[in-house]
Amino acid sequence: MSIFTTAAALVSNSSADKPEQLPERPPVNEAEPKCTILAIDDDPAVLLTVKTLLVKRGFNVLSSTSSPKGLDLLRYAARDIRIVVLDYSMPKLNGDETLKFVRHLNPNAKVIGLTAMKIEELPKAYLEGVDKLLTKPVIAADLIGAIDGFLNQGKPASSAFQL
Repeated sequence: MSIFTTAAALVSNSSADKPEQLPERPPVNEAEPKCTILAIDDDPAVLLTVKTLLVKRGFNVLSSTSSPKGLDLLRYAARDIRIVVLDYSMPKLNGDETLKFVRHLNPNAKVIGLTAMKIEELPKAYLEGVDKLLTKPVIAADLIGAIDGFLNQGKPASSAFQL
């Protein structure tokens, strides 16, 4: 998958010919800590695109092109990381194996699984272990919507950011 395909997928809306309009990020209270997201994907183009999108939305983003390095980041910043964006197909440790370590290191982190594989080819443990599964090429609004949904869980409906 090229960076252009990935970028086009993140800013396009498959149901319309016009570019997708992302909602503006609500103003962040300076006293409120920013959310840190860890993105792990062995495809540097996908990783760069996801990181750029999330940074522009005001998130702190840590990223890694390998599971072992991503787990090291999680090990040392587990307290700060609230969401992990995790690719399934990676060398050394695939998403299923990595997910087990993520749950051990930070059981409260929400995990958004990414995959270009067919859903029926994924292991049941991975499908049941992630909090949300998105297929590649991922749509920007789907990724942002999933993240905003996790961050707004437990907040009163009146203060929840709506897409």
